[in-house]
Amino acid sequence: MAEPALQSERPFVYTARTAGGARKKGRVTARDTAHATQKLRLDGLYPIDIKAAQKTSASAGKTPVSKRKLTQRNQADLITRLAKLTTSQIPLDRALSIIAEGKDGALPAVAGKLRVHIREGGGLVDGMVTHLGIKDAATLALVRGAEVSGDLPQALRTAADILQQRLMLVRRIGVGLLYPGLLLLVALLSIGLIMIAVIPQFRPLVEGRMDMVPLLGRMIFGVSASLSAIWPLIVTGLILVVVTLWWLHRQGKAVPLIARIAARLPLINQVIWRNQVMIILHSLGALLRREVTLSAALQVILSSTPPGRIKTAMTQVASDIETGQALSQALSTADFMSAGAIEMVRIGEETGDLAGMITRAADEMRDAADRDLERFLALFQPALIIFVGLLVGVSLYALFSAIVAVNAIAF
Repeated sequence: MAEPALQSERPFVYTARTAGGARKKGRVTARDTAHATQKLRLDGLYPIDIKAAQKTSASAGKTPVSKRKLTQRNQADLITRLAKLTTSQIPLDRALSIIAEGKDGALPAVAGKLRVHIREGGGLVDGMVTHLGIKDAATLALVRGAEVSGDLPQALRTAADILQQRLMLVRRIGVGLLYPGLLLLVALLSIGLIMIAVIPQFRPLVEGRMDMVPLLGRMIFGVSASLSAIWPLIVTGLILVVVTLWWLHRQGKAVPLIARIAARLPLINQVIWRNQVMIILHSLGALLRREVTLSAALQVILSSTPPGRIKTAMTQVASDIETGQALSQALSTADFMSAGAIEMVRIGEETGDLAGMITRAADEMRDAADRDLERFLALFQPALIIFVGLLVGVSLYALFSAIVAVNAIAF
């Protein structure tokens, strides 16, 4: 009966401490991680990290998973998983072990490194910065406060919610513009193909008689001649754009780039402004619930807010708070938040539930931002389709007018 069990065992590499505290590394053969842990404990060792031994022949020439840089999506997914596991009363060490035993991309390796970091006496916040690459000040402040208060599951849930909200905004804008963008790209490629491959076939018929062709037809022939002369450069540029977008997609930066470009549109800028205010309120409410002082919470918010109008306004708010003004009064003076949100902040100050009312104001701002984004997409997509239709229609009309003019000259 022992033979089949032996055949199912596989090698593991471990890092452990001896009874005297000395660090030791080695290999052990076991059925799984729990079995390896049991064996090491029987040998008087206290495991810090255990993982399956890598096959060097299979991984030769490949970039190790642990070397991959986590994207913002990876970071949010890992924090979300930790929040769910710790909320289910699973200790942080075991939660990280469960994630480390998975096989989905870079997360298991990073979770394993974070677990080793904590087992060796490092803090969770330091590990998140070093191994996860998280630099968001609000997220780090929430977790740092939870390390003191002991309410880590709630802090991780709030941090995961903040990270997911930021990703959701970028994803919704990127996905919402994807279909219209592809439609515009296909239309432009079709028109370009007509200009480069079709129109030049008619040009010999009008050589020396271009003045008899209508103005719109002459414009079409002129554009066609220009595009025919530089089409290699255009194709090279398109290839470079596609390769760059593919590389950015692999790095998790393609959708954020599209969102930043789209943010230059007035309506999209309004949507992003509402979402940034919502995230600020949500983060502020979460920090205040962790018993962080208002002044310290505002400094954390400032360090995680991108440069722009909102950060300038928040800087003024933080300065006014330092002089003794109430938060609602400082927000009203800064004039970057809706009157309804400021009113809810004032109610929170009067009732003593400032954190709760700020969170409610953030929820209302989120609903308003969602309505603005849906309204924009509902109007923008049909408008772009109409624009593309007009572009194609005018181009075809100009083409046919040129063809009719050529036929009139020929006969």
